Amino acid sequence: MFEERIKSKNLGNERSIWLRKPESGAEANNLVVFLDAERYLDRMDALPMIDELRGQIANSWFVFVSEESPEARWRECPCYPPFSKFIGEELLPWLAEKFAVPERRVLAGLSYTGLAAAFVAKEYPGVFQKVISQSGSFWWNSCWLVEEFRKLQEKLPVEFFLDVGTREIHENVQHREDVLQVMSQIEGVRRFRDALHALGHSVRYEEFDGDHDYTGFRQTLPSALKWAIPGQLIHEGEGSGRKSASMS
Repeated sequence: MFEERIKSKNLGNERSIWLRKPESGAEANNLVVFLDAERYLDRMDALPMIDELRGQIANSWFVFVSEESPEARWRECPCYPPFSKFIGEELLPWLAEKFAVPERRVLAGLSYTGLAAAFVAKEYPGVFQKVISQSGSFWWNSCWLVEEFRKLQEKLPVEFFLDVGTREIHENVQHREDVLQVMSQIEGVRRFRDALHALGHSVRYEEFDGDHDYTGFRQTLPSALKWAIPGQLIHEGEGSGRKSASMS
């Protein structure tokens, strides 16, 4: 894995990008972009997990996008149009120019960036064919994004993986002075799932036994990756399901 830096005119800042190249000599048809790089790399152990899934997931490019700063994350991730422009109009062209990455793309995020990933999919339909939203914060702003999806006339050209913990039932959580979470995480995710179903979207939905923490998120990330970029073993029907999974 190696690090690059990218400046964003839309966001007015600069951040690190970590890239994991495909295995040498093997064809790679997928690009997986992880938001919240520090969380996926340092707290989710995403790279060792990817190594353990070798053969079960396709050989792919993996790109991890830094949050820039904690304060920037609070500002940029809850349905912030300049952040969508950064992903769709700056990051992806930059990756294509520098590394000729594939056009089959997956966007992944957790919590606030799980919300951001779904918003990017709405703002740039079809740019990402699959979205992984782990315990996405769809409660934000009275389920604003859920209502925006309900207003759509037809489904978007994208499939969704959604997960949430069965113990994410907390309401009226004061995250900071200006951020009050009235609705529980699980209720917000279920409402988004239902809105997608109503549009006819393909949704993989899982509930894990846990709360809003990295131990819980780690439980479902392997099945999310096997869903997003299935490898040869999955195509042959091996290891393709979880008892906790619900498909629709």
